[in-house]
Amino acid sequence: MLGLFYCFCQSMKLKQKPADFIVEEIPSFKVSSEKNEHAVFLLQKQEIDTFDAIRRIAKRLRISLFEIGYAGLKDKHALARQYISIPTRYNEQSLNIDSLTLSFVGYYQKKIKIGDLIGNRFTITIRDVSENELADVSRRAATIPVSGVPNYFDSQRFGSVIDHEFIGKYIVLKKYDHAVKQYLTAYQKSEPKKIKDEKRKILFSWNDISNVRVYNKAFAAVVKEYLKTLDWCAAYRKIPAHLREMFVNAYQSYLWNECVKELLKEVVDKKKLYSVKYSIGALLFYTNLSEQEMQKILFTFQTVSDTATFSDAEKQIIDHVFFKEGITLQNLAIESETGNFFKTRPRNVLLIPEDFTISKPVRDEINSKGNSQRFKILVSFSLPKGSYATIVTKRLFNH
Repeated sequence: MLGLFYCFCQSMKLKQKPADFIVEEIPSFKVSSEKNEHAVFLLQKQEIDTFDAIRRIAKRLRISLFEIGYAGLKDKHALARQYISIPTRYNEQSLNIDSLTLSFVGYYQKKIKIGDLIGNRFTITIRDVSENELADVSRRAATIPVSGVPNYFDSQRFGSVIDHEFIGKYIVLKKYDHAVKQYLTAYQKSEPKKIKDEKRKILFSWNDISNVRVYNKAFAAVVKEYLKTLDWCAAYRKIPAHLREMFVNAYQSYLWNECVKELLKEVVDKKKLYSVKYSIGALLFYTNLSEQEMQKILFTFQTVSDTATFSDAEKQIIDHVFFKEGITLQNLAIESETGNFFKTRPRNVLLIPEDFTISKPVRDEINSKGNSQRFKILVSFSLPKGSYATIVTKRLFNH
């Protein structure tokens, strides 16, 4: 039955320890031993995201954080090894700051930029697996190198989506008041208490926002612009540019995921399809693919925008998803009013991990208690940039 949610491996634990999830960059550039304009370092970090790591390094070296180059953002809850560049004139060789270390590896002629990657190598320890789950895991593992997994954007992409409300969708629908309200008042539990208190205060006085004293500079700029212009769109444009871009990217990524789900429904035998939950809904997976099904699945599917040209097959799927969303392609023409826009790029529909290996299960020393034996499994593979390792683990453990 289509849409049935399978509950396999409900107990399995991912990222129970930082070293359980290791990600290592595979750079697209070559480092030289000959001195050049930028020194390249291997940054190893854990329990800190890339932005915070860069800020700490810049503060310690007393340089602008904009002088530090990096190729990608790495998960906070992981042991991550990535490359950064610092202008050679600062003469740095190594650095240790709490949960991060910098090790000099060589030189490069340019500052490292976002996207200077071939991909990432992942080494993941899955814990708290029961004995009766092991056969299913082994069977699913055998299908991954052959049938791959859908190349979905996973929950990490949707950190800006709170209570399933997409600020990007409000912008598409020109509901700028809703977008600004969501930005100023909605919060995640993990946000600092000071920010949450500020947002609660704004929400409490939303109907008379002129009487609210806002201390956060970013929030205050938005409120001030609205009180000056009484224009919610003008207020929205005062939200920092990188956040507005993130709101649009999150909604576009959600639409892409929904299109791929529709594509799988059209092509794959319904008996093979099942759902796995993620932060904003459910993703559709398959148990395996026949050769015929593999051939029918589109190799790529474009991210949606108002300027793209789509094939008939893509257009049919997009129309179906957009009808459910209550939007049209024309609604995506937002640049003139907001300064943001939807970027079109092809994205592979299927993701086949390279060098995929899975270990034999061994006793999990953390979760085994007394006579209750739990197991851990080590999985490793490489993915191209922009793909999510947790999509592979969702397929493998259905959780």
